[in-house]
Amino acid sequence: MEKKFFGNQDALNKTMTLADTLHFVVTGVMKNIPSNSHIQVDMVASFASYESMFPEFSYEEGWGNINMRNYVMLKEGADPKAFASKAFNIYNDRAAEMLKNWGVKSNVLFEPLTETYLQARASNSMGPLGSLDRVYLVSGIAVFVILLACINFVNLATARSVYRAKEVGLRKVSGSSKGGLMRQFLTESFVLTMLSFAIALVLTWLSLPLFNELMQKNYLLSSFINVKIISGLVLLLLLIASLAGFYPALVMSSMNAVEVLKGRVQNSGKGVQLRRTLVIFQFAISSVLATGTLIVLDQLDYMQRKSSALIRTIIIVVTLSRSKPASEDGRAVFKEKIKELAIVDAVSFANTVPGVPGWNGQVAYPEGRAGKDAVSVEYMAVDADYVPTMGLEIIHGRNFDILRSTDMDKGLVINETAASVMGWTPEEAIGKKIESPSGHPEGEVIGVVKDYHNSGLQQKMNPLVMDYNPNSSNMYAIRYKAADTKQLINTLQGLWKEHFPGYDFNYFFLDDKFNEQYRSEEKLARVFAMFATLTVVIAAIGLLGLVSFMVVARTKEIGVRKVLGAGVFNIVRLLSKEFVILVAIANLVAIPIAWYFANEWLSGFAFRMEISPVVVCVDAGCCR
Repeated sequence: MEKKFFGNQDALNKTMTLADTLHFVVTGVMKNIPSNSHIQVDMVASFASYESMFPEFSYEEGWGNINMRNYVMLKEGADPKAFASKAFNIYNDRAAEMLKNWGVKSNVLFEPLTETYLQARASNSMGPLGSLDRVYLVSGIAVFVILLACINFVNLATARSVYRAKEVGLRKVSGSSKGGLMRQFLTESFVLTMLSFAIALVLTWLSLPLFNELMQKNYLLSSFINVKIISGLVLLLLLIASLAGFYPALVMSSMNAVEVLKGRVQNSGKGVQLRRTLVIFQFAISSVLATGTLIVLDQLDYMQRKSSALIRTIIIVVTLSRSKPASEDGRAVFKEKIKELAIVDAVSFANTVPGVPGWNGQVAYPEGRAGKDAVSVEYMAVDADYVPTMGLEIIHGRNFDILRSTDMDKGLVINETAASVMGWTPEEAIGKKIESPSGHPEGEVIGVVKDYHNSGLQQKMNPLVMDYNPNSSNMYAIRYKAADTKQLINTLQGLWKEHFPGYDFNYFFLDDKFNEQYRSEEKLARVFAMFATLTVVIAAIGLLGLVSFMVVARTKEIGVRKVLGAGVFNIVRLLSKEFVILVAIANLVAIPIAWYFANEWLSGFAFRMEISPVVVCVDAGCCR
């Protein structure tokens, strides 16, 4: 930021003007925050500055203010567990009466800063969070990819051991021991592994930009230059070389020199059986990953289609930052100007739209239960046009009526889930009162809307409570006809400059914002697709190698059969029959595994597709 705004000058004690009206003095310049930090900010302002902009805000007011993120640095030598134990009941000790009146209990939990990025129990991050489960998943798949490559090496090396039999026989006759031969073959395996690793480094360097785009990360090759990663790579190389080379080395070093030199060497039954088992294992893993990819894609498609059905209208949202000193009259005039546009069907001013959470976790008490049986709800500040603009369906009662002062002051519209958790049917909810210690939401229920998804389908339906409160809103939701969107944006931008000159014009499309909630599933689908493709290719290459070897080994048999009248189809069927059976067995093994893990993954979604044995079977390719 210093270079961006001040070039090569020192920014210290210089003045910056933000949003055209907010004047700040630079009191410090910090180093750029590392990309792996969960705190990602460009500038930091003090709470004192924030309170001067918003006098109604106080971060020190009362024990009920839990909107801040808190970091605690313990003294040298302090016991974190003992500290956490002492602080556990601090809310109950200091604010027992207030909590009793609210009908809630509150405890303080701490987590080590080193666990925040991957293992955060609360969404209190100021930057993107990672997922330890995702790390384990990708690492596990990578291990299987390496295993498949090792299996290819074992299969092909043991299958081709016949061609090196004379070499082994001559070395044994010349005095080589079994241990010496094993060391030779293991050394060959290690050299091949090192060459592969060198190629892998080049491919990593070339594909890192694509990987960063795929995972939405910002890794550099230099990020991996540290003692732990280098030590881990060395151990991995030794493990792969040993894993891939040990069995072929054992097989070839165990050959009988006399039998070899007499030309009596052939693949043992045990060796053939091992290769068959390994082929089944290869294709079972490939089928599980391929099936997993298709199920992830199916679930993603299910959520997006269901979301599209919910957001049936074309809505663009223009945002008005809290720092912009727009009066209530100014906001209302701007809204009326938008409504006058021929292309616009409806406009609402609210603090939330589907895909943007409202005020979650607000404490509310249904009528007659104040101070006990608190209900946690999502509060939404809206105007009278929100329900029709969003296409919501009133199933009982009515929407806000601007001609009724009671609706403006105390009217509440709730969804079916809110009515249910408060112990009412939609019919019974009309006329019931809701109280809240914070004052939001508070009033009388005048309408109940049919449940709709305000958040992604990963989450359960939230109890929603809306009240008429444009003063707490900062978004214009504009429903318009499917026409020239670009022209509408240009017109809106012109109106914006007229009413809010000097301020940035920011907007987004409702369906895009809602679908952003599925970015995690989209990344998972791309990762699965990449690895599934890789495993299928590796398994197919291994199978191709084995088939090629088998064809060479059975050249004379094939020649005799052709002389006796066998056609190409008969020969192909003869050679492929065994491997087709092995691949079919692999799919039979893969189906229950894929079924189990798919159900485990889908159990994390409140709304999910249903899978059946037929779906898994078709996805695995065994029923095609």
